[in-house]
Amino acid sequence: MILELDVGNSRIKWRLLTAGDLAVVKAGHVPGFDELQRVAELDAAITLARMCSVRGGDVNRRLEDWVRAKYSVALVQASVTQSCGGVINQYADVSRLGIDRWLAMLAAYRRAGSACMVIDSGTALTIDVVDAQGLHLGGHIIPGLRLMRGSLESNTAIRLSDNYSAYSQSLGHSTDEAVFNGTVTALLATIKQQSESLARVGDVEIYFAGGDAELLHGLAGLDRSEIVTSLVFDGLDVACPHPDSNPRRF
Repeated sequence: MILELDVGNSRIKWRLLTAGDLAVVKAGHVPGFDELQRVAELDAAITLARMCSVRGGDVNRRLEDWVRAKYSVALVQASVTQSCGGVINQYADVSRLGIDRWLAMLAAYRRAGSACMVIDSGTALTIDVVDAQGLHLGGHIIPGLRLMRGSLESNTAIRLSDNYSAYSQSLGHSTDEAVFNGTVTALLATIKQQSESLARVGDVEIYFAGGDAELLHGLAGLDRSEIVTSLVFDGLDVACPHPDSNPRRF
């Protein structure tokens, strides 16, 4: 069995895979390390543990020690490199590219087998484009929906409802409506502008991931697009493969 961990800023996601065919057995998420230790489903025989983490050293070290003590295996941590899985990183300092973006690109390129665009909508909205030869053409990073809303509330007198989600392209007739329509429209405009500029790349497969993937995918209406929420996890198999697993396009 393979244990995978995706350590984000606000929670830790985990999943268990069979080592041979990489079939997902169980998956879930917890707020932090203490809760992870109490997940009953993780009492399994693990032959490989691999992790993607955007957090600092202390959390990562605690996870490494826990995995070693619980499973008697080392925790392999994915890192950003100049090239991997046919994808070429053009950052002058590769360490400046987020590991979650990198893994999502690796998985998307393996899945598409050609040019692809990843739209990951979480705390931030990130857009990354890889051409048919695997060259990362670059990306965009802008605040996501919740970060935009939080910024308005932190820096103005605006106070918003937590559960307003009725999007319309029309002008708003309440503060909630105006902010929700405006922030969603801003993200959609960025997504559509980037998708329209891809004519020079040729046919591009588009993958939506992240917490707002369903909302943005449905509203964007882009051809050759789909929601794949597991891209970061899937990228771990490209960056840190199990020696006995068969590579696949997921």
